[in-house]
This record gives sequence, structure tokens and C-alpha cells, in this order.
Amino acid sequence: MEARHDFSSLLDVGFMAVDYVVFGGVLAASLAIGCFYAVRSRNKGTEEFLGGDLSLSCFPVSMSLLASVVSASTVLGAPAEAYYHGVQWWYTCCSEIALLIVAFVFVPFYYELRLTSVYKYLEQRFASRSVGLVAGGLFLLATLLYNAVVIYGPALALASVTHFPIWISIIAVGLIASIYTAIGGLKAVVWTDVLQLLIMVAGLAAVVIKGLLDVGSFQEVWRVAVDHNRAGPQIFTYEYLPLQRHTVSNIISGSVVTNMAYYSATQTAIQRYSSMKSLRHACIAVVMMIPFYILLVSLGMLTGLIIFTTYEGCDPLAAGLITSKDQILPFYVMDRLTQIPGLPGLFVACILSGSLSSISSGVNAQAAVTWEDVFSRCPRFARLPHTSKATVTKFLALGYGVLAVCLAFLAGNVGGVLQASISFMSCVNGPLLAVFIMALFMPFCNSKGVCVGLVMGAAVSLVFGLGSFVIGIKPELLPTSTSACPVNLSIPQPSENHPVRVEELGYPVKLLALSYTQLGVLGMIVTLVVGVTVSLATVPTGDGSDPYCTTPHEGQLSSVISDISSRVQQQSWFTPATS
Repeated sequence: MEARHDFSSLLDVGFMAVDYVVFGGVLAASLAIGCFYAVRSRNKGTEEFLGGDLSLSCFPVSMSLLASVVSASTVLGAPAEAYYHGVQWWYTCCSEIALLIVAFVFVPFYYELRLTSVYKYLEQRFASRSVGLVAGGLFLLATLLYNAVVIYGPALALASVTHFPIWISIIAVGLIASIYTAIGGLKAVVWTDVLQLLIMVAGLAAVVIKGLLDVGSFQEVWRVAVDHNRAGPQIFTYEYLPLQRHTVSNIISGSVVTNMAYYSATQTAIQRYSSMKSLRHACIAVVMMIPFYILLVSLGMLTGLIIFTTYEGCDPLAAGLITSKDQILPFYVMDRLTQIPGLPGLFVACILSGSLSSISSGVNAQAAVTWEDVFSRCPRFARLPHTSKATVTKFLALGYGVLAVCLAFLAGNVGGVLQASISFMSCVNGPLLAVFIMALFMPFCNSKGVCVGLVMGAAVSLVFGLGSFVIGIKPELLPTSTSACPVNLSIPQPSENHPVRVEELGYPVKLLALSYTQLGVLGMIVTLVVGVTVSLATVPTGDGSDPYCTTPHEGQLSSVISDISSRVQQQSWFTPATS
């Protein structure tokens, strides 16, 4: 193939003044929103800081819920996934059906309770503080690891296109998000999320439009993708093969559990439901996410195919121009889009927005759980004035942000950012989903069963998640070519050490190759089986006299569930609930 690429101009490429203006404008706007709400709520307490004064409406909360999940890991990882593995991950869009279940089953229940920390409900339901502490502790750990990955993603992008040292980028991204969250509270988080989600859409859309104009047409992009097994019916396997990284069944089943878990069993999401002005707004906010999520995933996948078409004969990773597959999108932007002033700055702002939205949502939720479940129970803190209580929660949020920055320096060693972020959250959110299912729909389950099941489910999924990393299993890339690279480009020799392949492993080690998409499913199943079994084994009699089940909260639980059932039957779901 004749050489048709010229990368010599990349040596002198960097940010122009207008790029720094666009990029800096996003940071300034985010900080400005935080400062605005900091001044506005300076005399208010933790209810305003953590609950938004119960006045938020459906649109900003919907965008905030989505932005907290669609992070920089998705913006960077989705194009890299399509480029190096194909578009099977597109099927994750089918899992959005889970949001309908969340909206019409879980949201009304949580809205009625109006708890600052959702894990306090578990304490009340099972009459055991241990259940709430274990569930809340696992949430804090998972969110901390997830934040570390989403800080690393944009830091990688910044280091690639601006020549900043990656450690400076990590510190800058993490601290900016932590500061505006700490000073502005939940309202600042929600409204900055809206801004940042719009920037993410604009950044990806700009890359897609410019890329299609350069390539010629969508038909050409699809033809090249099909010819190289990135797209087309030949790449889709529908069997359920849990040891294979991606099949359609794996992706859909794993994504359904992941979405259901995140939006019905984590503080980050449930805190927003309780902050809204009405139940109707809360339900609409969840449903509104579906088309926007599909749009973002589609833009990410299409971006990856466009980039592959552009570099069909000269893969930058194989040519040694980049060192990680997650750098393919930043590389493309600086190679092909720098002739449009401001577009590189918009792209980096897009990546930055993905990270800021997830970090701010995470640290705010972590501060809420820590304050409500730990500090508020201490008499010294409980007696503080309401403004002093808010100050404590602000320092908690800032502290969690700083801790995530420290862990971000290790995130580059866990593989692709998309897979790593999903793995971390799935290992804990799957078991947490099982706990809430037992709490809401299995009245015979008790605190002993739930605690043992939760610990076992999280431990098993973490063993499988970390096990694949320990034994060296990494996603195998689809073939690429360097035949059209410039003749003066020094192509590195392919490594003789190929990745560990699942088929080469023997049992029981082979089981550690479980697909990352199934970690949440595995954790949920283990938690349910162990939780139900231990609960039944520890019930003293069959007459319902188990003290773990007859809690003061049981009457409230039955009342709320009966109210939910009657609304469904009467088709008056959005009517405000009566006490």
C-alpha cells in the first residue's frame, strides 16, 4: 500500500491561544458555578449542601445523573474500543431498558424515604448498623477507585496534546473538581454536570462531523469497518460465553445489572432523587437519560470507526506514535483537527468535562455518606451549628478528592480506562443491588444473611476482577497495518510476548478470565444466594418471629410498597404520595 500519511507536522503541534481560551473557559465556568452556589448558600446547613434544598427539577438532574456515569473513561474509551476491538459494545444501549424499571419501581420508594444517606435505610430495614456500615464502606471504596480512573483518563489526554507532564494534569483535574464541589454542594454539582454534558456532546459531535467530511461519507466508514472486522454481522456472537470478553449476551446482561445497580443501589444516584421537587420530576429525570445515553455511546463508537478509516494503513499504536490505545482520540485530534482554531481546546474541554462531572458527583456522595453515617452520630459533631456542619462536609468532599488524585497515579497500570472503570464499579454495585433487592422484596432476609452475602459477593467479584490483571490477561487487539506509514517513520518491531490468551490457560486459573462485563452479575448472584441461604438458616422458627425481620421500619416498608402497587393499578403514578 502506498504511503499516504504524513505525521511530520505533529512535531510542532500544540495548543494555540484560542485553544487555551476554550479550555480555560470550561474550568472558569465550572468554578464560577461552584462559587455562585457557595455564596448563595453560605448561611445554610448540610441539607442545602447535600440535598439541594429539595428544589431541583427533572432536566438538570437527568443530565447530572447521566454525566456522572458517562465520564472521560467513556469519551476516551468508546472510540478506542471501536477502533481496536469493534463495535460490539454498542449493544450496551439495549441495557437502558433497566432505567424504566428503576423509574417505576425503585425511584418512588426512595423518594418517599427522603434519606440523606440511602445506607441508613438498610440499617433501619435490618435493625443493624453493621449492614449500613458495610454497604456504605463498599460504596466509598468503589467510588474512590472509579474516581481515580476517571481522573487518569483526561490527564492522559492533556499530556498527549499539550505536552503537560501527566502528573500535573492529574493534580489539576482532580483538585479543580474537588474544590468547586466542596464549596458549592449538590446544586453546583448538578448544574456543572449540565454544562459539562453539553460540552461532551459538542466535542464528540465536532470530531464526527469533521471526520466524516475528511473521509467522504458514512458509507465509506462502514465499508472499511466491515472489511477489517470492526463492524458487520460477522463480528457479533450471541452465545452467552462468560469467559469471552465480549459477546452480545455478555454485554447486555452485564450492562443491565450495572445500570440497575448504579441507579437503584448507590448514593450518587439516590441522593439526586431525594433532592427533587416532586416524584414526577424524579421519574421523568431517569427516563430522560435513555436517548442522551444512546446518543453519547453512538457518537463514541462512530468516532472510533472514523479514526480507523483515517488510519486504515498506518495504525499510530503499531507505528509507535502513541503508547496506549486510549491515546488514539487525542492523537487524531492533534493530527487532523488543528487547522480549525479552538477545536483542540474544545476536545480537551470535552475530556475534562467527562472527568469533572464524575469526580464531583462521587465526592459529594462520599461526603454525604460519611457525614450521615459516621460524623452525625458523634455528639461533638451533632451539636455543631448548621453552618459548621456544612463546613465539615465540605472538607470531607475535598479530602475524598485529594485521596482520589493520589490513587490516580496508579490507574495507568490497569489497562483500558473504559474496561477498568466498569470493572471497579461492577465489583461492588452488583452486590449492593442484591442487598437492596433483598431489603425491598424479600422480607424474610435478615441482617446476618445480608452482611455475609454482601461481603462474600464483593470479595468474589473483586477476586475475579483483580485475578485477570494479576495473571496478565489483557484485551487482544484486532489486527492493524503499518503498510501506508511514511517511509521515514521508524516502525518499532512487534513484541514477541503476546498477551495471555484464555484458551491457553487451564482450570481453575482459567476461571479468572471471566469477562469484566460479568463481574456485577457474579457479585449479585453470589450475594443473593449466600444472603438468602444464611437468612433462612438463622431464622429461629418458621412463625415469623425472627428479630432481624420484625424491625420498626417494617411497617413503613410495607406501607410504601402497598402505595407503589396501588399507583400502578390505578395508573396514577405521578400523583404526589400521601403520608
